[in-house]
Amino acid sequence: MFMKNSLKLNWKIISGCGLSIILAGVAVVSMSFSRSANEEAPAVPVRVSVAEPVAGISGLRYSANITPRRQVDLAFKVGGYVSEITSLPGPDGITRDVRAGDRVKQGMILAHLDVKDYAVRASQARASLEEARASLAMARKDYERNQSLVKGGYVAKSDFDRKQESLDVASARVDVARAQLDQANNQLADSVLKSPLDGVVVNRFVERGSLVASGTRAFVLVDLSAVKAVFGVPDSLLSSIKLGETLSVVVDALNHREFKGVVTAVSPSADSKSRVFDVEVTIQNSDRILKDGMIATVHVEGGNEPDHLPAQSTEQPFVGITSVPLQSVVRPPDAPKGYMVFVIAEKNGRWYAQARRVELGDVVGRSVKVLQGIAPGERVITAGATIVHDGAMLSIVP
Repeated sequence: MFMKNSLKLNWKIISGCGLSIILAGVAVVSMSFSRSANEEAPAVPVRVSVAEPVAGISGLRYSANITPRRQVDLAFKVGGYVSEITSLPGPDGITRDVRAGDRVKQGMILAHLDVKDYAVRASQARASLEEARASLAMARKDYERNQSLVKGGYVAKSDFDRKQESLDVASARVDVARAQLDQANNQLADSVLKSPLDGVVVNRFVERGSLVASGTRAFVLVDLSAVKAVFGVPDSLLSSIKLGETLSVVVDALNHREFKGVVTAVSPSADSKSRVFDVEVTIQNSDRILKDGMIATVHVEGGNEPDHLPAQSTEQPFVGITSVPLQSVVRPPDAPKGYMVFVIAEKNGRWYAQARRVELGDVVGRSVKVLQGIAPGERVITAGATIVHDGAMLSIVP
């Protein structure tokens, strides 16, 4: 009996100790979770800029792309092995195969194919034509001789008709042989690739010894004697663009050098995605200083901002035309076709990120107009805009 009571007492003591340990563990875990919940995420270091008000200006500025007046993809009409590529002296004076950046003249030979097979085909076609011509001459003489005999009744009319038929067949064979010779000569001529314009080589896709098929692209050539500045305008400003008028085009990469161009084309239909109309401004480029792919700014006189702004929505309480750096504009996570800017807001002595949906206007240099969503004077995040989120705590660095 005493042994049983001792065992019961020991079990109670052990059970009590175990429960105390478990409760203590739960308390420790609870305290750990409590500390984790109270800990705040580290502040994200960002740089900020002030949204500047856009003063009234005369006209509008649009971002444009510089493109060549003419671009040609030069391809082989026939197939074969590339036996030769034209050589030119390089900047170091050493002769090398023509390559990107080299200037070429109209009619200049750029590459040759191995012409052995085409030369043989041309010779065979020439021999076939001579044979067909000899057969035609014999058929014509036979026809003329039987023509006089049929009149005297010495040859039956049916025999003479067969002579006529033989003459027609021989004449047709001459035509076929002549066409085959022309085709062979054309293939022989097409084995030589010539430049169709005075321009610059942008790309070369073949090497000596390359096996090419008919239609293989070999060179890309551009004519840079004149270039086009292409930009898009909304339908509300089409009336400000006139064919033949002169516009100012500024290229930042050339120390903001200004060029004068003439409006040579206005698209009759808007782009299906951006809903803007493409405008083409042609600029003379005799010194070839303007290159394909450069970015320019086109100034359109008389194209002032609309008198009214877009309707204000409840999600965008701040309305005004401001200018912010391009790097401050990001895509909203739930609207990949929209735009968003992070402004900074202060709370309890700390800075936090606040997401704003915005409506953008024209690009001016390295800034973009914000038609709606940002008020002048607000501070927007520039460096770090892609790594913060709405409500993130910030650390502003100079």
